[in-house]
Amino acid sequence: MKNVILIVGVILVLCVAASAQEAVSGVTGKGVKLGFDLASINTDYNELDELLDSRMGFIGGAYLTYNLNRQFAVQPEILYVSKGAEKDLFIVTPYWSIRYLEIPVLLKFDLVPQGPVHPNLFAGPAMSILLSSEVGVLDLSYDVADGMKSVDFGLVFGGGFDYKWFVFDARYTLGLANTVDADKFNDLTGEEPGDYFYLEGDPSVKNNNISFMVGVKF
Repeated sequence: MKNVILIVGVILVLCVAASAQEAVSGVTGKGVKLGFDLASINTDYNELDELLDSRMGFIGGAYLTYNLNRQFAVQPEILYVSKGAEKDLFIVTPYWSIRYLEIPVLLKFDLVPQGPVHPNLFAGPAMSILLSSEVGVLDLSYDVADGMKSVDFGLVFGGGFDYKWFVFDARYTLGLANTVDADKFNDLTGEEPGDYFYLEGDPSVKNNNISFMVGVKF
């Protein structure tokens, strides 16, 4: 919690600094981008953690950049994001695929506002709406969306560069909310107290993502 407060404080300081600079405001970019992400799930539930390694997925969507001045901008995005985890057991690879509609709102800082190449840093909150969740192995898959919370929250940190009509960014999304509803998950799986995968209380099960995207600006 202290880290979250510190991050929010830094963002507020940047906003104040932005307001003191020469204003060149308005929509300066909009476009689409796509790429891949390396997803993982962080949990304090040991039995589940043993089955969770990172999983590669797809990320893509649209964005709009609104400049506050020459260096600072607000960039809302709408992204389709594949999250989850998997475990390579040599013979089989069980997986947990979670798909979200993610809506980040980023504060973007242009490091070099003059010139053809614009390296930048960005950070901000993200809300994710659950689209689907399934676990599977071989040709078998099971829908477990009813055992999950419908909304997830996270913080996005990253950087990239813009060059003419092309954009690139790399980001890390830190999950802040527990994604699993323990009671619903137990009802869904039929696990009872004492069973191996029975979830007690409100276990921490959070999404983390490292993503890389390239795109075009209209």
